[in-house]
Amino acid sequence: MTSASPTARIGLRSRLSRITSRVGWAQRWPHLILGPLALLWLSPVFMVVGLSLLPTNNPRTTFLNMFPETPSLSNYVEIWSQNPIMQHVVNSLIITVPTVALVVLFGSMAAFGFAVLRIPFKAVFFMVLVLALVLPIPAVVVALFQVLQALGLYNSLGGLILAYSALGIPFATIIFRASFRAIPGVLYEAAELDGASRWGIFRRIYFPLAMPAVAVVVIWQFMITWNEFLLPLVAIADNAKKPLTLVPLAYQGIYLSQPGALFAILVLISVPVVIVFLATQRFLVAGLSGSVK
Repeated sequence: MTSASPTARIGLRSRLSRITSRVGWAQRWPHLILGPLALLWLSPVFMVVGLSLLPTNNPRTTFLNMFPETPSLSNYVEIWSQNPIMQHVVNSLIITVPTVALVVLFGSMAAFGFAVLRIPFKAVFFMVLVLALVLPIPAVVVALFQVLQALGLYNSLGGLILAYSALGIPFATIIFRASFRAIPGVLYEAAELDGASRWGIFRRIYFPLAMPAVAVVVIWQFMITWNEFLLPLVAIADNAKKPLTLVPLAYQGIYLSQPGALFAILVLISVPVVIVFLATQRFLVAGLSGSVK
């Protein structure tokens, strides 16, 4: 076989170069569009972090009033030293961590029944569960307040845990159901033939295979519970029991002339959510798509 002429080789390289450049541009142009959009979307975050470093003795800012001329951590030192911020952080953790655990447990158990077990009127029950997602917390806050009072759980962290768990289970059930339905049914049949109980099948097979869905529910429920404002405002009267999200409201009179300290509190509220998201983000996409890892 005769080798290609130098002119043919040059022409082939030129065509390959053009194809490669087109492929490279096709891969880069989404980044060129999404990059500036991401910066624009993050601009409020940059502003909050920048203004939290604004010292009281020099309140001048630069770059579109987003960053202080002389950044300082004095606001963080002040809010930690002058107010029981740690107590409010503990209150938020006491509310959020058990809520997330209860939502994951009962949501996954309910989803196992909807996805795998034979239950009479299962479709009807599931539609009622889906309709529960339509109701936002502001629409049911008065009813929840009355229920908490009737049960003697007003001004109680336990009451908030039960309320948030009840509101979070429908979403968790839908996410887990999608993940469980993606698991081949032969696994259930094989485990049943081996003598495994339904609880054993759920605990040893289905739940471990639904780790992406667990990550989605944990991130979502942690974010909702940690950042929720209205229900604690109505259901908690004692300042010592209020979660961290109510601190800006409780101390707005103190920090009205010190915006840097107020923004420092807002940064502290956001940090735990960011940590949880970064710790579980690798499962997020797979969980939202209902896949099994």
